[in-house]
Amino acid sequence: MTTKTQQPNAQQSEVNEEILRLAKHIPSDSTIKIMRFTFLIIICVVATLLLSWDVHAIDIFAPAKNEIVDTVGTGSTAQFAILVAGLCVGALTGFLTRDWGKAIGGFIVGIIFVNVGLKVVGL
Repeated sequence: MTTKTQQPNAQQSEVNEEILRLAKHIPSDSTIKIMRFTFLIIICVVATLLLSWDVHAIDIFAPAKNEIVDTVGTGSTAQFAILVAGLCVGALTGFLTRDWGKAIGGFIVGIIFVNVGLKVVGL
């Protein structure tokens, strides 16, 4: 049994050309993945904004705030212990790595982090 190859008629040729023309406008798989990810991020941001619109939280640590400030506030023993621990870690890092610049820099960054963290939480 032999199959004859048929020549497409004029109408079929026009349809094929139209399909090829439209196929050029279909986005690639990577573009579709980027579009899906972007849409997901937008949905998450909108949901976060909508869900947090009427949040009225109470400060659960308000009754103990004075005690917390006395314990961890400026000049307290806890803050001194944090700084001493940072100094010990900086010295240990300097001795083990022989890179005193990074050790001292790490200690300074740790001091700044502690001071900023205490200001953020209101101490």
